[in-house]
Amino acid sequence: MRIIIFFIFPVLVLALGAFTLTPVFADIISLDKQSYVFGEVISISGQVPYSEGQFIGLQILNPTKSDIVTIDQFLPKNNDGFFSKSYKAQGPKWNMDGIYTVKLVYDEKVYEESFQFKKQTTNEKEESEEKTSTSVSDQDTGSYQTNQTAKSVKSIQEVNSKVQLSDLKSRVQGFPDPAQAPNHYVKKYSENIEYKDWFDKTFPDYSVLDVVGYRPTHITGFPDNDNHPWHYVDRYNDEESYKDWFDSQFPGKSIYEVLGYSESSFQKIPNWIKNNAKWWSSGTISDSDFLVGIAYLINEEIIYVPNLSESESSSVISQNIPIWIKNTAKWWADDQINENEFLKSIQFLIENRIIHV
Repeated sequence: MRIIIFFIFPVLVLALGAFTLTPVFADIISLDKQSYVFGEVISISGQVPYSEGQFIGLQILNPTKSDIVTIDQFLPKNNDGFFSKSYKAQGPKWNMDGIYTVKLVYDEKVYEESFQFKKQTTNEKEESEEKTSTSVSDQDTGSYQTNQTAKSVKSIQEVNSKVQLSDLKSRVQGFPDPAQAPNHYVKKYSENIEYKDWFDKTFPDYSVLDVVGYRPTHITGFPDNDNHPWHYVDRYNDEESYKDWFDSQFPGKSIYEVLGYSESSFQKIPNWIKNNAKWWSSGTISDSDFLVGIAYLINEEIIYVPNLSESESSSVISQNIPIWIKNTAKWWADDQINENEFLKSIQFLIENRIIHV
């Protein structure tokens, strides 16, 4: 089997980090408003000096410029250089009040604009405080008692005051498996004596649901102990409407926090590929060494390539990789973007025939 990967036309893909040019505060970027609150749509438009084949790279940075909250790349709409994009101010990275920066890179020039952002309006903040003061101990009682054994069950709130759920879930490597629903373990505990003995010795102060279950939330039945964590993570990553709903319900929180797992529990990409990405971005290893990792992701269907036959996968042959692609690999290796964002960027390269499989 053989994969042939080669690279064509140098397109700027998520490569803003490569530029150390002085920003130009020119009248290039226009915003529909100067201030926004969580959940609102930010409309960004403008006109750049058109250069054929050049992509526009765009970032929105948090007030300290320590994190990228939104990243995108696109071509101008036509040869007059006009562009128009909209982004929802929603998700776990929109977690600071303050002045956010829109950074645009085009044809080796950097442009910036800024706007004010607040996580909550005054009314929403008051309502949130009222909800916080309301007891939630009666919510989801049925789902958390389902199939529970005679063992005394502490509330999830009590567990949280003692130790974070993600700490409990990482105490034993591979347990619990995010591909298994919490109630899978509850049933196994009640039916398998050896498993029960192992669990009680490993977690002497906790019930099964303390360790494998979800925190109760303000939404009855969510998360549901009959659904495994990957069910929710995949939906969040793959369904835009589901992501929007989740971010609106849990502003400032990630899907992993709500499920009570660390993000590393959902790692799809082997560590050696991430190490390769770091070494490649710093010039320590060659292009061909890095492409071995990309071929692995395709062969293992971590990156989906439609209509790929078995005879087309195995070795990798490449031309020189455009230097700007290394920025995405570096961001991922430095945890400036997450694994899913890295996979989407590589998928973009494949779909747009920058990487030809």
